[in-house]
Order: sequence, then structure tokens, then C-alpha cells
Amino acid sequence: MSRTRRFASIPAALGLGTLALLGLAGCTLGEAKAIESSATASSSPPPSESTPPTPTPSSTPKSSEVPEPEPEPVASDPADVATWEVSATGIGPITRGAAYPGSIEPLTSFTVEEYCPGVVGVSRDATVGVALQLSNDGTEIGTIWVNGRAGEGGSIPISPSTAEGITLGSSADELAAAYPDLQQVGQMSADTFGYAVGDDATGWIDFIVDGDVVTAMGSSEVPRAPKELCG
Repeated sequence: MSRTRRFASIPAALGLGTLALLGLAGCTLGEAKAIESSATASSSPPPSESTPPTPTPSSTPKSSEVPEPEPEPVASDPADVATWEVSATGIGPITRGAAYPGSIEPLTSFTVEEYCPGVVGVSRDATVGVALQLSNDGTEIGTIWVNGRAGEGGSIPISPSTAEGITLGSSADELAAAYPDLQQVGQMSADTFGYAVGDDATGWIDFIVDGDVVTAMGSSEVPRAPKELCG
């Protein structure tokens, strides 16, 4: 009596499975596999359809700004003083430390004369005067000066210029604005002062200001403000 109740408590699902197995007993092996494959296919969930990724719109590349080319420096023409640049290493084609007299041979349109021992003048009409202070043995160019002032008509001789645009005839205010680090290095008279800008590593640019006007510019190894080149 108790055994019969135990069998009766078996779930109905088990009975369905047993009937299925009994039904397969009369089938061939191939038919059984076909039935099994069909059952497996019907019980498998349908493959999920993947949503294709939404393409990200490509950003339009920004047009790169082409920097404006820097102006090329004007080549120094030995015959054109207006193309000469006054720098800490020289003035135009004349370089401090260059051999003398070989280095000034290209200045064919100028007249060269000795002012005094160790000082040579390089001159030409309607052009600023150029003075060279030589080394003790006279074989190298030490300091270079250009000088000139307005004549009776107010015109200034053709002058070289610094990279900042200072020329002979520039005002003291223009000089101070162009060179904030300008140093006063001497006073030759009540209205005449010497200034310089640069350093001991590369050299100095010297300026003589007379009556608030630049009347001389030099290129030297150390700051200079001479009253006279000879004497």
C-alpha cells in the first residue's frame, strides 16, 4: 500500500518523458537522430540579431594655418652702406677680429687712410665715416665705428642701421625705446653721452649721443665711449 502511493507521487513530467522514450523504441537510428535534431532546434532560442554600431561622423579636419615666412635678411653689399647692419660682432662686411688689411679689400669704392697709429679711416663722399681701431700688432680689426651728423641742409649721410632700426640721426628717445637694457657708459661733455648694449660673451653695440641725437655707433668687445680715437 505504501509502495503504490510512492509511485503515484512521481511528477507527470517524468511520465511524459518515459512515453517519449517508449515511442522512440520502434524508430531507426537515423529517424531517432532526426527527431532529436528537430527537438533540439525547436528548443534552442532564435539567434539574437545584433544591432550594427552607429558610425561616428568623422570630424572635418581644421585647416592648418600656414605661418608667414620671416623676411630674409638683406645681404650686406660692400658698396651700399644702407645695407650694412651694426651688430655686436661687426658693421656690415667689416667683422671684429678679421684680418687686416685683407678683410677690407672688398671695399673698393672707399678710400683707406691711416688717421694715427692703430686707427684707420675708411671714407667715401656722401657716406658716413668709418674708423677701424686695430689690434696692438695691427693685424686684426678690434673696434669699428661709424659716425656722421646732419649737414647744414639737415640731411644725414647714408647710414647703416641696427637690427632694431637705429641709425645715425636717431633720437635719444628712439634709442632708449629700441633698447630697454641700454647702459650709460660715459659722458664726454655736458650734452654728449656714451651708451652700450650687449654682453661680454658676444660683444657690444656702442652709441654716442650728442644733443639728444645719435652721432656715432660702434661694435666692440667691451663697452666704449671714447672722446677721441687718436689721442
